[in-house]
Amino acid sequence: MKISKLDHIALYMRKRDAAAAFLTSHLGFHVVDHTDRYTLVGAGGRLGKLTLFDAPEGTSPTPGTIERINVRVADPESAADRLSPELAVEQRDGGYIFSGPEGLRFALVSGEGNFTDYDLEGLILRSEAPEESARHFVGMGFAPGEDAKTVRAGEYRVHLVPSGPDTETQGMLYHLGCLVDSAQDHRKEAEERGFEIQDFVEGPNTLAVFVRGPENVIVEYVEHKPTFSLI
Repeated sequence: MKISKLDHIALYMRKRDAAAAFLTSHLGFHVVDHTDRYTLVGAGGRLGKLTLFDAPEGTSPTPGTIERINVRVADPESAADRLSPELAVEQRDGGYIFSGPEGLRFALVSGEGNFTDYDLEGLILRSEAPEESARHFVGMGFAPGEDAKTVRAGEYRVHLVPSGPDTETQGMLYHLGCLVDSAQDHRKEAEERGFEIQDFVEGPNTLAVFVRGPENVIVEYVEHKPTFSLI
């Protein structure tokens, strides 16, 4: 199993339109795509994005396993100064942290190398056993990161921090969408290795298999068909 890059972080939101409006107003995001099922926001169609889904009926999702989502910019201090004062930005852990829609935390962090402002840098997940979870993610096709609690999906990071058991019945994190060359090959290997497969979906422009990972995080292995196009 081998992941090319993180394509999107899929989230359940109680008020999808309001969440999209917040993100496009306060961050350098725009609406990349919008359907009856989801709203896709980010700095560009080929960059790391957030896919906002309506929360399942009767649920009130909380951040759950998500500690925060990191967004990279050339000048985090200037980007933080442009945020609304009501967001109560806090400078710590090498970034400028604030609460976004429905309590979801974000951080503006400094980018490395060639990148586009307001591309995702990655996300920080809470874990009962960070190093064990990181090893599990590596077994699912992520690359080892710079330390035992970090993995990479292309240029994007997933960092795990210690946390107690997650007792939430519905967290915001729906899945991590990761690009692969062949969804079918990943489905076959997942079956052979005894991973828990949640679903296999063929869309007009994509094939995707959904596999349960550590901390109950669902990883979507998505293949773009030749017809795929996203600006």
